[in-house]
This record gives sequence, C-alpha cells and structure tokens, in this order.
Amino acid sequence: MKRLCERTNTTLITFLLGFPKEAIPLAILRPFSGSGATAIADGILADSNPDSFAGRVASVMLGSSETTFYVIAVYFAATKIKQTRHTLPAALSGDVLICVLSAIVVGLLFY
Repeated sequence: MKRLCERTNTTLITFLLGFPKEAIPLAILRPFSGSGATAIADGILADSNPDSFAGRVASVMLGSSETTFYVIAVYFAATKIKQTRHTLPAALSGDVLICVLSAIVVGLLFY
C-alpha cells in the first residue's frame, strides 16, 4: 500500500485537498476491511501523535465510515436483494466524501 502511494503523485492530492498523506492507505482500505483499516489507523497513531492532524483525521474516518462491501454483501444477501443498482456508486461516493470532509472538519475544529 505504501508503494502505491509513493508511485502516484500523492503530494499534489494531499496538498489540494488538505488530506494527510499518512491517511491515504486508510482511505483506500476502509471500504474493504474494517480490521485492516483499524491496523493501519493503529500504525498512524503510533507513528504520529494521536493529537496530530493525521491522527485526528484517521480517528474521524474510522468513526464515520463503514466497510462498504461487507455491508452490501451481508445485508443485501440477508434481505435477498439481487440487484444493487445504485448502491455501490452511492456508497463509494460517500466514502470519498467522508475522506474529504474529515480533513476539513478536523482542520476547522482543531487548527
């Protein structure tokens, strides 16, 4: 995951959005795995201070997002819904919005 972020131009993305580069792997993994995202957040909190910008953004992201693919698979299977239609695009756009808004809200409240 770290190599992926190093190969792309993450500094431009993080600069334009105000998103900490330490939280990019968390933003990528969160829709797929809750325990993996928790492990990445633990690494962010260990490397950075929990009161740092990256630590606070990671904490807000964990508290306000959900493992999208797990929810779609389990809940739609339990209710026997076969066509998800707009569910996946709406959920993934919500995940992107959570990433952006977490950085904005933490920046407004704490810095």
